[in-house]
Amino acid sequence: MPSSAKKTLLSPSKITAWLDCEHYLTLKNNPERRRNRQQSKETSERAKPETSQEEETESLEAPTDFADMLRKKGDLHERKCLENYKEKFGEGVFEVPEQNREEGESFEGWVERVGNPMDSGHEIIFQMPFIYDGVRGIADFLEKTKKNGKVVYEPVDSKLARAGAKQGHLLQLLFYTEAVEDLTGERPENIHVELGSGLRESFRVSDYWWYWKRLRDQLKQAVENDLTADTKPEKCSHCGICEFYWEECRPEWRANDSLVFLSGVRKTHQEALSQVGIETLTGFAAIPESCLSEISEENFDEESEQAFQEAIDVWAKKSGNNLDEIHSEWKVNKNRLPEIEINQLVKLWRQARLQVISAQTKEIPTHFFSEQEMLEKMIEREKAKRSESLLHLPETNEHDIYLDFEGHPFWQIEEGIIFLFGYLEKKDGEWEYVQLWSHDKTTEKEKATKLVEFLHDRYKTHPEMHIYHYNHTERALLSDLMNDGDPTSSIVSILGHNFEDSPPEKQRLDELVDDGIFVDLLAVVRNSLQAGTESYSLKEMELLAGFTRNQRDRKDTTGQDGDVKEDGNIDKGAGAVFEFELYTNADLYGIEKDEDRLKRIADYNKDDVEATRQLHEWLINKRKENKELPDGTSPIPEDEEEEIKSEYIQRVEVLKEKIINKIEQERSGI
Repeated sequence: MPSSAKKTLLSPSKITAWLDCEHYLTLKNNPERRRNRQQSKETSERAKPETSQEEETESLEAPTDFADMLRKKGDLHERKCLENYKEKFGEGVFEVPEQNREEGESFEGWVERVGNPMDSGHEIIFQMPFIYDGVRGIADFLEKTKKNGKVVYEPVDSKLARAGAKQGHLLQLLFYTEAVEDLTGERPENIHVELGSGLRESFRVSDYWWYWKRLRDQLKQAVENDLTADTKPEKCSHCGICEFYWEECRPEWRANDSLVFLSGVRKTHQEALSQVGIETLTGFAAIPESCLSEISEENFDEESEQAFQEAIDVWAKKSGNNLDEIHSEWKVNKNRLPEIEINQLVKLWRQARLQVISAQTKEIPTHFFSEQEMLEKMIEREKAKRSESLLHLPETNEHDIYLDFEGHPFWQIEEGIIFLFGYLEKKDGEWEYVQLWSHDKTTEKEKATKLVEFLHDRYKTHPEMHIYHYNHTERALLSDLMNDGDPTSSIVSILGHNFEDSPPEKQRLDELVDDGIFVDLLAVVRNSLQAGTESYSLKEMELLAGFTRNQRDRKDTTGQDGDVKEDGNIDKGAGAVFEFELYTNADLYGIEKDEDRLKRIADYNKDDVEATRQLHEWLINKRKENKELPDGTSPIPEDEEEEIKSEYIQRVEVLKEKIINKIEQERSGI
């Protein structure tokens, strides 16, 4: 058995997590650093043999939550890849015997028992376990090929992603490459990823080897140091799938009043503020206006300012923080903020104050409108986007449509589906919810076509109408799962994706888009106001509008994922996906096809479109109430597009001149 097996063994997935967050390995390998878990749970976890994601095999039981659904979809994709190999190579496919966990076989013992199947010349080796240089993992597939006349096995991983292998995929494959070379003496020339779309992406090992070796050196150092470095949790891309996020890092951030909860803040902002002594959200909010070198003329009203002062006094007493010290340190160091422009600084400072007020009052979040900032944002955008501001937000009318979709990115391994098109329209003076369901790709296109025809006909009859939607943060999450270029990333692109080979429908949709009929209220919100909320999701903004969801008997039982509550109500978009998965693939999991799942999805979707309508009405009313804003919808000047083009051309010419001057200076030796 390799000596490295006696040490802490890491899996490729842990290495990928470590790349994003050094604190991850600190928690993973040092249970004493886990502050927030119950002692009984810690004892239970330590008693279990460590397993990695690569080791786990799932039976095809119904998934328990959204994350489990994704894991099972990944397993199905892997099985399909195995079936494809068997069709091609038949008995040339060797399936490694599974680890015998009933007899308590360790991973190390399993590796020793399996030995090296590559010596037998199999065409394909499935689920080969490796231990090499402190890392252990299981390669999905090893594929036999020839390199300079010699047999070599190239690692192949099956990944659910539609396109674009991610960094973590490559790192796992590079580890298997290194382990294969250690056993055979031949380094594979290529590594491959079998994507959920059915496509294969291949990469030359030599293009990434230097990066992998440098990473391995860093990892060795971390392991040799026993991972006892004084790391701390930092917000990163791994947080969404990390087992420590909810029980360790998030409670620690809450306890420390971390700036990670400040809406709009970036890591560079946090680092810059830390350099001048600002470590907490409330401490940042406590900086008085007089300490900022510039400030917007549009500030809080007297009532909000008084609420903030009361909130900050309570905070100072509870935390023991000295406000005078914060102010003094800020005055001395404020000029050391190169990463934050003054306008951005003021906006973040105001956001911090709004969140402090909302947190202390526990009432409807405080909000703030700035005409000055609306105008500045609109100048930065193209004419086609100028309506995405409260200044240009159209008034409500009885022919408007409020629209929302529910989609499943992994309905089948190869493709997703928009399974519900839901909208509100007014009939006989009452708002009516319409739901168009699709359970396969054929009906999806039929429903999309029906919807666009309806919207286009309505527009031609009532040209004053608009189609309002709210591009949810939940949909952005699903888009991330599908990688960039996901056709389900926005309302308009969802429809357009259905009409790639249907010119008439595409033309109708393009006309609606070009005429500015679609209005994204999320963009309007972001461009028009600040609110004392940690996000600008519809679930947060509907609180401002006073909207109450109609789901019955709701209990406070939100879990870590916030998908489906114990009372059966859907709480987030991922929950709708999970419910549809259990419905549409019920036969796959051997469960009953429960029609109530569709009802719960429809109830959730209906709440979303009704919240969108009420938010629109609230925004219009706020515009009328605000003395600093116009009473009605401001027209968009027709000549602004030419002005923007002219300004852009001038900036390009200036840049060209600078480049030419620099080249001439270098040539002349200046």
